[in-house]
Amino acid sequence: MTASRIVVPALASSLLVFLLLIACGSDISGEPRDLLMAPSDFPGGGVTVISLSEEQSLDGPSAQVELQGPDFRVVQSLILYENREMSLAALDGIRADLVNQGQTDPGGVETTGVFQHMLGTDEAVSVFFIEGRGLVRLTATGPGMHDRLDTLGILAREKLAGG
Repeated sequence: MTASRIVVPALASSLLVFLLLIACGSDISGEPRDLLMAPSDFPGGGVTVISLSEEQSLDGPSAQVELQGPDFRVVQSLILYENREMSLAALDGIRADLVNQGQTDPGGVETTGVFQHMLGTDEAVSVFFIEGRGLVRLTATGPGMHDRLDTLGILAREKLAGG
């Protein structure tokens, strides 16, 4: 067997392994709408979808859901960027805008601080964070909205991570 006959299959199999690693290494897969919270994510029921939208922009595919519970509302938005660096750059811009408006502290590398605002006529709290290549905004209203936001953040991260 000649060297060229050994090298070509070895290169082809190396390329195949490389492509499989890239595919398996993708941190978020699926359509954005499928990665959003749903009524089934809330034990005890009583949660309904008020609105669900999705679009494709220059930044990437995005989706938003608004859920209504007995005494709260939740809004989750998600943009899937091409890569993590792009999502971090977008978050840096959001964080700078919020700080300039005096609405929040800078937060961490992958998150903004929690900020208060109005959602319609309701007091609300929101946070932006990165999970993989996804940029998420979560907003919660109602009693215990700060604690709810923490719980929702865990749920949103689990859904984006696939589990």
